[in-house]
Amino acid sequence: MICISSVRNFSFRLLCLHLLLCVHDSQPASVPQVQLYEQKISQSNDTVYVRDVMRQAKAAEMRNYMQPEVDACDDFFQYACGNWAKINPTDARNVLETNFFALLVSTYNQKQLKVLTEEAHADDDAATVQLKTFFDACRQLDDKQRERYKLKLWEVAEEFGQMPALMPEGTWEAGEFDWLATIARIQHKYGLDIILQLGMREDFVNKTVSKLFIGQPTLALQSRAMYKSQATKWHRDKYQEEIEQSLQKYLGIKDDVAIKTARQILYFESRLADGIMDRRLGKTLRSMAVLRTIDEMLAAYEGAIDVRAYMNISLGEAFNDTFYEYHVEYQRNLVQMLKEIPKEQVANYVIYQLLKTFFFDYEATNSAKEKLCLDKTKLYFAKVLDNIIYRKYNSGSTVADINLIWLKIREIFQEELESDSLKWISAMTRKVALEKLAAMRLEINSYETSKFAEEFKELALSHTDYIENIKQVLIHKTKQGLANLRQVPKPMEMPVALSISPAYIGKENLIKIPVMLLQPNFLWSDHYPHALKFATLGYLVAHELIHGFDDMGRNFDANGTEQSWWDNNSTEAFNERKKCFKRQYSLYRYNGKYLPPSELQAENIADNGGIQLAYSAYQKWLASLNDTALVGRKQLLALETLPNLNFTNHQLFFLAFSQYWCNDVDERYRDKVSLISIHAPAKYRVIGSLANFQSFAEKFQCASGTNMNPKRKCKIY
Repeated sequence: MICISSVRNFSFRLLCLHLLLCVHDSQPASVPQVQLYEQKISQSNDTVYVRDVMRQAKAAEMRNYMQPEVDACDDFFQYACGNWAKINPTDARNVLETNFFALLVSTYNQKQLKVLTEEAHADDDAATVQLKTFFDACRQLDDKQRERYKLKLWEVAEEFGQMPALMPEGTWEAGEFDWLATIARIQHKYGLDIILQLGMREDFVNKTVSKLFIGQPTLALQSRAMYKSQATKWHRDKYQEEIEQSLQKYLGIKDDVAIKTARQILYFESRLADGIMDRRLGKTLRSMAVLRTIDEMLAAYEGAIDVRAYMNISLGEAFNDTFYEYHVEYQRNLVQMLKEIPKEQVANYVIYQLLKTFFFDYEATNSAKEKLCLDKTKLYFAKVLDNIIYRKYNSGSTVADINLIWLKIREIFQEELESDSLKWISAMTRKVALEKLAAMRLEINSYETSKFAEEFKELALSHTDYIENIKQVLIHKTKQGLANLRQVPKPMEMPVALSISPAYIGKENLIKIPVMLLQPNFLWSDHYPHALKFATLGYLVAHELIHGFDDMGRNFDANGTEQSWWDNNSTEAFNERKKCFKRQYSLYRYNGKYLPPSELQAENIADNGGIQLAYSAYQKWLASLNDTALVGRKQLLALETLPNLNFTNHQLFFLAFSQYWCNDVDERYRDKVSLISIHAPAKYRVIGSLANFQSFAEKFQCASGTNMNPKRKCKIY
């Protein structure tokens, strides 16, 4: 008997208990029975027993998600994931989407919390001590400190001229407010990008030199559509309500003033959004960047953006070098809107953006507060946490497996580039592509070589003062950034994002795999078929490899320099094939609407090429078993299927890939998914990729012309 469980945490323990409760006993097991089963698994030296239990549990889990009555050749996502929402439903108040990724994050969070809450050890290094100090000070913030907390926020605001909404009506002096000088002072002390972003990266022309970039910042709702579309009004209303509540709760602003101010803050931000770039246009940073002198930018905006004063204040020194201005449309829009919006509203927006960095829900329950403090700790110490988890939990065999998968996938792609299957790319362009592939690297994002003691040696943290700690962390980070201005550029750092998501970094020609993905018994296990490992970890690695050759990644060469290395004929052939993907995905409906048109097809190209590469790598692994002794080969092949699932190993591969994308999305969140994300909704990451893959159609015997085996297929790699 296979039953549907409400289990959300798929750790080894719960998977085993789930199986034992569902299969071994038609009635719910008593506590003593459960303890007996756990004891037998944990203490038994019979690895075959453990292996069999794990395999049966995985089979039960995969079967539970399926809706087998759906025609696999009509809608394979529904076939593979039709019961996911019953097992992992959304919560209208707190959880707008559930998916496998969230389960991985949740378990990883528990590991991180365990590290943060355990007693200090004598052998803890300095970075670990600082990490725990920051976390503990955060946890201590409670309702008893309400007034002290509010006063400290007011003090932060007063550093930069105060917030009009905090002052008695009519007492704020508009003539004394200089928006540019204010955001520059905030940038200089705390490194916060408000209205304008000031960043630093290597020069496009000379990679040994750092250049400053000035342009649009990241806005809270991320895309213009989120600020303008009627379909996303619920999100804007919720965002405005959050601003109102923050003004009231943390700053003590009266209800009527808070409501008015929140409305003005949202309006100001929506006007900023009129000028932000649309990522769907697929423009590279270099294509949007204009090399400027101070005088050139002053002239471009007729002095409305005093970039000389902004740079000098932000950097704390006279700046006379060239820099890059990116996405000029944003600055043009900014100049126009500042002519129309009262200074008081601009000041409220600037100071609110500053203060929200320090907001914290001190009234939260202890468990909720732990989660909030973990998020804050990860924001500033993600690298240290990942390194600790890696050292504490890492299995060397897992890293070896990922590296083996990477080598096989790279080998497969090399063979493809050398074959006639990509003859639409000229021989010269393929030669350069092969050079890029040979130079491409993969690394686990474990920060093993990081010198944390040196990085954090100047940082002094309090055991009790949360706001002061935030200030000190920001000041410390900003000083380090300013010190790097005259140094050789360092590799790109996005520790929070890279902690949870694989990524291809074009300017380093590097694939980074997060430590989070090393967690066993979710996507892979020594006890599961290799088909599952190649379909999940293998697909993710292959997906990132293809990003090096998609419509964005192909702009970077083997050394990570952004330049055009494709000849005209190959570029024309690439773009012609890309049109097929644009057409295919634009015809998919999500939440009753067609997916928004997009020039950028990077994720669709990577999804399609990634699954095909991973499948080829799996086939190559199977072929390698021919070199194994007959008995061993039979044993390995026998383990490539799962008990109680009537699927071949090849079918399991496609099922595992599809179930990685199983999700449930709250109806109010669906429009946001399609409007913000450059990825297709999860359903179409499965359907789109598999519909283009003839091997899938053959393994599931889908007739030509069915939804999952259309006569016209899209393919680049």
